[in-house]
Amino acid sequence: MVDVFDEVEEELRKERYTQMLRSWGPWVLGAVVAVIAGVAGYQGWQSWQNEQSVAASERFAAAGALQEAGNLQEANETYALLASEGPRGYATLALLQQAGLARESGDNEEAARLYEEAAQRSPVALIRDLARYQAAVAGFDTLSSDDLALRLDPLVSAGSGFSLLSRELIGAAALREERWDEARRQYEFVQLSIDASEAMRARARDAMAVIMREAPEQAPAEDAGETPADAAGIADTPAEADAAADAPAEEEDTVE
Repeated sequence: MVDVFDEVEEELRKERYTQMLRSWGPWVLGAVVAVIAGVAGYQGWQSWQNEQSVAASERFAAAGALQEAGNLQEANETYALLASEGPRGYATLALLQQAGLARESGDNEEAARLYEEAAQRSPVALIRDLARYQAAVAGFDTLSSDDLALRLDPLVSAGSGFSLLSRELIGAAALREERWDEARRQYEFVQLSIDASEAMRARARDAMAVIMREAPEQAPAEDAGETPADAAGIADTPAEADAAADAPAEEEDTVE
């Protein structure tokens, strides 16, 4: 009798399992397939990324070899192709190399444009700051000190590794424009900074010497309460002078 109940219970259990499998089986199977597809897709994407990085690395090395050999035009074309098609990191490096070639050829305007593009595309903060600073250096001859201050403010205010170099560049532009107070402010900051190198401090000292020699001396402010005429006893107007002449002279006291 017990065996009959056991068999019935076993059949009921199988029936429940069958019902659960019918209800949830497709969902479980779909989830398993999705996980497998996701893992396979991620591995495939990683493999593709690695292939792209390897190809970009080889292309960047080839461009560098052309540059070293003096084939600057071919090198620039290879860098340009890498900048437009390569991964973000290698594209940024290619733009920096292009900008360097433009500066060497004397095209500072193109160099500044390429540096700015590299700053916008770089995924690395340090390289982004470097590109922004180099863009300012390339455009130094055509930018005012105010323009440079505006462009370099993110580096100065954020305490970037290029903060002092940026201040020095702004100070140099102010010195060129004979804006003595602005130049003095920037160079004094550099000179007193504990993070400044000795070479940077030396340049700041030289700039301060130029400012001390060339800046016009400021006239001392006169006492607002007394004019030179008052101090000398001179009448301010002709009417006051006539009144002073007509006034009777005071008699001196005699000593008996």
